[in-house]
Order: sequence, then structure tokens, then C-alpha cells
Amino acid sequence: MIYLDNSATTRPTDAVRAAVDLAMREGFFNPSALYAPAMAAEKEVRLCREAILKTLHFPGGKVVFTGCGTEADNLMISGTLASLREGTVLYTAGEHPAVKEPCLHAGSGITAKEISFDRDGRVDLEKLEGLLDSSVKLICVMQVNNETGAVQPLAQIADLRDRLCPGAFLHVDGVQGFLRVPFDMTKCRADSYALSGHKVHAVKGIGALVYGPRCRISPRLLGGGQESGMRSGTENTPGIAALKEAIASFPFEDVEKMRQCKIHLYHRIRELIPSAAVNGPDPEGDPSVSAPHVLNISIEPVRSETMLHALEGEGIYVGIGSACSSHKQKVSATLRAMGIAPKQAESALRFSLCPYNTMEEMDAVAEALKRHYDVLSRFSRR
Repeated sequence: MIYLDNSATTRPTDAVRAAVDLAMREGFFNPSALYAPAMAAEKEVRLCREAILKTLHFPGGKVVFTGCGTEADNLMISGTLASLREGTVLYTAGEHPAVKEPCLHAGSGITAKEISFDRDGRVDLEKLEGLLDSSVKLICVMQVNNETGAVQPLAQIADLRDRLCPGAFLHVDGVQGFLRVPFDMTKCRADSYALSGHKVHAVKGIGALVYGPRCRISPRLLGGGQESGMRSGTENTPGIAALKEAIASFPFEDVEKMRQCKIHLYHRIRELIPSAAVNGPDPEGDPSVSAPHVLNISIEPVRSETMLHALEGEGIYVGIGSACSSHKQKVSATLRAMGIAPKQAESALRFSLCPYNTMEEMDAVAEALKRHYDVLSRFSRR
């Protein structure tokens, strides 16, 4: 098997699985209880918070554990806008539904507006500047686009915010960037950041919202007051143990190798199928613009789903956009927002890597793609 759909989910590592097993066998205690084993479980929860804040260079921040990245995004967006009678919330044209939907359903007094993308799938800063005024209360921008790997210009966005609407919060969906793309919340002046464990070789069912002192968030879950009252419900200690271990054991030293694998795959595909077209930033370009793990390529005239299943027959697994919405739409909203032609968008494949992929796998994928392309491209669309 060759797995290149790591933007959808990742395989938990052996170390993560061992941490979960230990947490369930020996650390199963409720961290809110007062006896020693429960306090040991609470300490593990605290150490995970500290690891997250250290990774994001945000020592003054707070961490709320959630069930997933979607919940983290919803907590920040809905929890921030709930107390407002009027105002504007901005979101980028390529935001994940976890961000876009709560913006669109914020309430009658809140106006939601979309921030345009340029051809590379990054925020059009000039058009964003035209949207910013004192009515803007919240700006939502993903760190890395889940479909194209475009890294958003968050420092420049923060500069515009500080000049034109300094009271607005900047929320970053970091689900596709956490650990794989360095992020300094202090330097970028972000107010909040959402992340998800299963995207970084932890397990499904654990996410987190990191937020700063300016934020005023109304809880979405009420009950026993866990997580400082921000997210009631007994903490998912096995999931938190998984996330803590995923951070501790993440192979940061292999991120550049992962980027080189992506570039190698890009070259091999273009060598074998010269008509293949990249959707998004130049894979070999500035690392601050193009993430190391996502490559989106269109191979006309073969439709994405057709090629996906052809590769599946050889045990090669790739994506065709957001896994959360791939069953709901035929053409990616992100690619449409970038101005990609419909036929090109209908042929787009997303290859998303992890640090454990190899050059040999890249060669095998490109060669399989070529074999199936030679057969499938003979059949024209009706």
C-alpha cells in the first residue's frame, strides 16, 4: 500500500498507539478527581497543553481540548460571534466548511463576506484591504489550504488588520499546518488557532483550540465546567495522550525530506505526463508559500474520481479535495475561487504526504499514474 491522502487523516505511529494503550490501561482515571492517580492523569493533560503552546510559540495562550478541529473552529467562531448584535466576519474563499459554515450561520446581525484568492490559492491582499473597516469583528484564515498546499500570508494579513480594524480577532485554522509548517502565534499576532490530532499521526477524536488574552468566547457546551468552563465534559485522556506523544515524536528533521519527495513526485509526473498542470503555488517555490506535503495536479481529460479508483486498484490511495466534502460536490470550490477552468478542476488529484513516505513510493505512484493515464485518456467525455 502507498498512502498519499494524509490531508484526510494519518496513520497513528507505534509510539502514539503505545501512549493510548498506556493511558487506557493505567491512566484511565478522571483528571477532575482528587486522588493521586487522577492527579497524574491531570498532569499529562497539562503537559500536552504546554507542548502545544511551546510548539506555537505562544506562552501566554490557553488551550481548550475539543473532539476535533471542526469543534475547535466552531468554538472560536460561534463562541465569539454569539455575543455580537452586529458586525462583519470574513473568511477566505478556500476555507474548510468547519470555518465557512459557522460564519454563514452566525445570526441575523452578522454579515459574512468572502476573501478572494489569487491564482495560486492565496489571499488577495489588495481585495482584503478593501473589505477591512471598523465593522469587521473576526477574520478567519487557514494556515495551509487543505487542497492545494498554499500557505496563507498571515503576517501581512495581521498587518492590515492592525492598521484598519485593530479590534478584530484573527482566527487561524491550523489543521493542515500544525507541526508540518512552522507557526509563531506571537509573531503572526493571531488570536486563536485550531488543530486536529489525527492529521499529525495521533488519533481521531482529539483537537484543540488555542487562544489568547484578547478573546472573549462563549462556551458551546455547558455542564461540569471542565476546561476552565470553555468545554464541559470529561477530558478525552487517551486522545490527549496520543496528541502529546504525536507532538513529542514528530520527525521535524524529516519535513525537508517530505518536501523533496513532493518535488520529486511533481517532476516525475510532469516527465511522464507533460500536460499535467499544477493547481496552486509552484511546488519548488518559496517554502513560505508552498507547504511541504500537499501537491494538487490536474491530468486532463481523465476525471479525478476515475483516476482515484484506478490507482486504488493498485493499492495507491490519493485524494480529490477535502475529504469532508468530496461526496457533496463535483468541482472544488477552492479551485473555482482560484479561477481554474472547470475541466481542469474536474481532473484534479491531491497527493498529500507525510514524513514517512519515500522516494521509491513517489516513483511507483508516478509510473502507475502514467499507465492508467495512457488507457483512460483515450476515452473522451461525452
